[in-house]
Amino acid sequence: MSRRIEKVNELLKEVIADIVLREVQFSGGALVTVTRVNASSDLHYADVFVTIFGKDREAQREALLLLKKSTRGVQQRLNRKLRMRPVPRILFLTDEEEERRERVEELLARDRQSG
Repeated sequence: MSRRIEKVNELLKEVIADIVLREVQFSGGALVTVTRVNASSDLHYADVFVTIFGKDREAQREALLLLKKSTRGVQQRLNRKLRMRPVPRILFLTDEEEERRERVEELLARDRQSG
C-alpha cells in the first residue's frame, strides 16, 4: 500500500469518526467506533470498518442499519470537509477482525482465571 493511501485512510478514519459522532444519533445506547478505513488504490471507494457496542445483538444490528441509512449524509459532509479529489465513496462494514480479537482476549482471560 502506498504512503499516500495510508495517509488518506487515516484522514478518512478521523473525519468520518467525527462526522458519525456529531451527526448520527444512535438509539438504545449503542456506541459506534470507526476502527479502520481501506481506500481503493484509485481512491474512488473506501470501506469504513466499525465496531458497535450495544446492549445486545439487536441493538447492534439496528445501529448498523442506521449507519448504513446515514451513508449519504455522511458522504455529503465528508465531501464538504475534504479538499481532495476524488473523495472516495464510502461503505460501512462491521469490523469482524475486531470482534475476533475481543473473543480471543475473552478466552485468554477465562483461561487465566481457571488455571
